[in-house]
Amino acid sequence: MKRPLLFFFLFCFAKGAFSQACAVSTGIAHLDVNNARVILQASGDFFWDRSDGGYFVPKTDNVATMFSGGLWLGGFDPGGNLKIAAQTYGASGGYPEWWPGPLDAQNGTINAPVCSNFNRLWPIKRSAISAHIADFESDGDIDGPVPQGVLEWPGRDNPESLSSNGFSLPIGHELAPFFDRNGNGKYEPMLGDYPKVTGDQAIWWIFNDEGGGAIHGETNGTPIRAEIHALAYAFEGSNDENLANTTFYDFKLFNRALEYLDSAFVGLWLDPDMGCYLDDYIGCISSEKLAFVYNADATDGQPDCACSGLPTYCNEPPITGVKVLRGPNNNNGEDTGFSSFSYSNALAPPTGNGMLPQLFGTWPDGTPITYGGSGYNPTSTDIHPFALDGNPSKTDEWSLCTVDMPPLDFRMLISSGPFHLEPGESTSICYAVMTKFGVNYPCPDVTPLIEMGNAIEEFCASLSPANEPIAAANTTQFYPNPLVSEGKLSTNGEQMESVRLFNSNGQLVRHYNGLKTNELAIERGGLPAGLYYYAALLGNGQLATGKIAIQ
Repeated sequence: MKRPLLFFFLFCFAKGAFSQACAVSTGIAHLDVNNARVILQASGDFFWDRSDGGYFVPKTDNVATMFSGGLWLGGFDPGGNLKIAAQTYGASGGYPEWWPGPLDAQNGTINAPVCSNFNRLWPIKRSAISAHIADFESDGDIDGPVPQGVLEWPGRDNPESLSSNGFSLPIGHELAPFFDRNGNGKYEPMLGDYPKVTGDQAIWWIFNDEGGGAIHGETNGTPIRAEIHALAYAFEGSNDENLANTTFYDFKLFNRALEYLDSAFVGLWLDPDMGCYLDDYIGCISSEKLAFVYNADATDGQPDCACSGLPTYCNEPPITGVKVLRGPNNNNGEDTGFSSFSYSNALAPPTGNGMLPQLFGTWPDGTPITYGGSGYNPTSTDIHPFALDGNPSKTDEWSLCTVDMPPLDFRMLISSGPFHLEPGESTSICYAVMTKFGVNYPCPDVTPLIEMGNAIEEFCASLSPANEPIAAANTTQFYPNPLVSEGKLSTNGEQMESVRLFNSNGQLVRHYNGLKTNELAIERGGLPAGLYYYAALLGNGQLATGKIAIQ
């Protein structure tokens, strides 16, 4: 733990108020397919394990660039009353703002058993999906065991949920996204349906702010009756440094209340720690929809490379940025993107409801953010909703380097809005968390991070909605089949870009990359006898699949 957490926001509620309410989430998962290892909670807080930070990059060095994060959402009902859920550290003390599970679509409520069922996250790997697709596409039937992640996936009305997850899903409720092969609206993995996700690894979970009537322990706010579908994902990035150091987060926000939510904002609250938490700076480039954390000097640590026993980046601190890739749409259908950026620090944190105005783009006392200095100047009329909006390397731009503020344990809030949600309506927001290594300190130039963000944005725009190639006609053949020692996979048209080979359990056993060939020799090597599936990505973007029996 980097420091004792001061739960200045907790209220003294009677314990009996929580007797029938949902319990604090305990489910946890790790996104770790590339250079980062990220801890995720089955709720509205993430990047920590409720005790210590959990966004490690590079994962092999166990150095964290983020200590924790949380989702904020707020707006107004038809009577002009504030409805809010804003998670920071409350779950660690037993006072969360979000709980696991979906809300009843009719009345926007949930009970403790449903919360308990969904007190988990659902990880899936691209290799498991590809193996499942290859199994079905080869002959229109499922022959091998369905990979566990595919079987458990909480798609609408999954008939395998009771046996695989231990509980039945709520009937007819939209849950995790999936490819519906027969178009009947139900997720049926035994009929060839599969999770519809992006990335080489993805993790899906669902949470809400109603909590079975539980009290919002940090804000004491009125529940929104919001339901959040979360998807975190990443790419291996073996041939792409940008993808290797980036993770993605999609949040789909549903209004399950019986009344509209107006003038709403969604916020990503972060407690960033660039290794040592005692010598950090933060800032933003509003035109790029980008916020970032960087080291205050050339050496990460206080003093030198030491930091109370915590791992540090020492003489090679990177920069970590958060880019808003997609924001909620406003009433005109426009992406609200990046609407304000504010901050606080451990010495003077916003308390109780005092933190809520930051979600709507002002300081805790309602004073507008103004350009220059700390951004807090009640006498200034130069209103600028983006604090510290400048490149630290440029002496004529606004940053903590030019302000020369002492390094502190900063927290930051990225807000997007306003938007409006009618009952049952939804909207989405997507973030990319990027880490750039090899930057020059002190007061680093964030241009390489901006360029990284632009490349990531362009890459995301090129992806299909499911990031899954269209199945090709029967353009490949393998001979001899069954395989004894060596065989050849060949195509009669498009060249193969890559080939993946899976065993009957959906485990990736071989990966041939960078091919650009019409013929690939596959040796048995140490592969045991059994049924295998191949998935060949062709030059036209289609996926050719088939089976190989090994004797």
